[in-house]
Amino acid sequence: MPTCPRCDGTDCRPSPWRSEDEKREHKGELAYRCMSCVHRFYGPAPGNVLFDNPIVAAVGGSTLILTVAVITIVWLWKN
Repeated sequence: MPTCPRCDGTDCRPSPWRSEDEKREHKGELAYRCMSCVHRFYGPAPGNVLFDNPIVAAVGGSTLILTVAVITIVWLWKN
């Protein structure tokens, strides 16, 4: 979680977007609200390796396809 720029508090929670325009203006960021001083601010959005990294997504997708293909071939071979 980010730290509040006003009071350096660490009890900050995600705050809902006020509008779609605000969300577009702060791409890659999230709105947060400090629970200590009630200040609303923007901070970096936490990254998700599985969705943000195209290499990891490609390897994961190809592994899934390969696994399904192997299971299908083994199933057909047994019948």
